[in-house]
Order: sequence, then structure tokens, then C-alpha cells
Amino acid sequence: MLGGPHPVEVVDRVRELGWTSVLGNTDAALGDVRPQPEEARGFVAQPAERTREMLGPERIAWLTSLPTEWRGEGMVIVHAVPGDCWGIVPHDASDDTLRETYGQLGVPVAVYGHIHHAYVRRLDGLTVVNSGSLSLSLDGDVRATYVLIADGNAEHRRIANDVERVAADMLALDYPHATTYAEWLRTRCLAHPAIPPK
Repeated sequence: MLGGPHPVEVVDRVRELGWTSVLGNTDAALGDVRPQPEEARGFVAQPAERTREMLGPERIAWLTSLPTEWRGEGMVIVHAVPGDCWGIVPHDASDDTLRETYGQLGVPVAVYGHIHHAYVRRLDGLTVVNSGSLSLSLDGDVRATYVLIADGNAEHRRIANDVERVAADMLALDYPHATTYAEWLRTRCLAHPAIPPK
């Protein structure tokens, strides 16, 4: 939930629509409910504090109470890896790494986000899907990305978004690290020394 200029509107809309949600790393950072990697703490601390102020305690309580996984219809959704919303499995990980990480979930389709790089990898008996990102795609396509899954088939969809408006809103809020976030939005490249590449 960090790194966006409109967290209240996003949380309220997700709740209004009743969308199934899982705990993400930046959600966890808001309530310090899961350990964070040392290299992320310094960069995340100030934005987390500002976002806490914007969201208020009730929305934060909702976000930080989200489950770490959702199961249904032959799939599991996790933010990053099972049991850890900070773990990184890159888009070019080996088939063995994907099987070892997501095969333990015991379902035909495993979906995760975190790396913001949309892809589908079909293995024997397991399909691993990265959902991409609505706000910060990092796969070379600047459009917002989401995935539809039906009958075990995953299809990514992309829509244009007004990156300059979002960047301007962040800068106008005087959001911590707004210049860095705006650059990430424009370039789709994480380039801050405190944050390891995803």
C-alpha cells in the first residue's frame, strides 16, 4: 500500500467491491506485522509513517489482518512466497526454483505478485503466474497490468494509465521519497540503492 498518492481511495474501493485480498509486503510494513528485510527498512520507514497518517487506524487494522494466502478454484494466491510476503522469486527463476517454492502449495495454479513482472510459466502439473502490477509494472510495459484466470488459463490484460498525474500527485503531497517513486513510475525501473532489484 506504500508508494501511492491515494491509499484511502484504493483501500475503500477494494473493500467496497469485496475483492479477495492477501497481505502484501507494504501492507505488512504499515503494521510491522511481518519481518522486513534489513535493506528495505530504512527506505520503507518514512513512507510507511506517512501512509499510516493518511489511512488511519481502522484501515490499517483491516490491511494488516489480511491472510497471507487465498485458496480456491484450484489455485492459491500469495503476495510473494508461501509464508513470506517479502521473499523474491524473479521472473527468470529456474523451473526447479518455481516447483520448489510454489509446488508445496499443492494446487495446479499458483499466483503471486511482489516482483511486478507479469509472466506465466507452465510446468508439469503446475502453472506459476505473476499478476503484474496495476501501479508499477516492471516488465518493460508501462501500462497497468492485471491477470484474469479462468479454468486454469491465465491472461494478462494491460490498460493505459496517467503516470504523470500520479507522479504529480505524489510530489504535491510531499510524500517521502516522492522523487524516487515518480522516477520508478516513469522508467519502470527500481533504482534506489536501499531496495534490491526485484
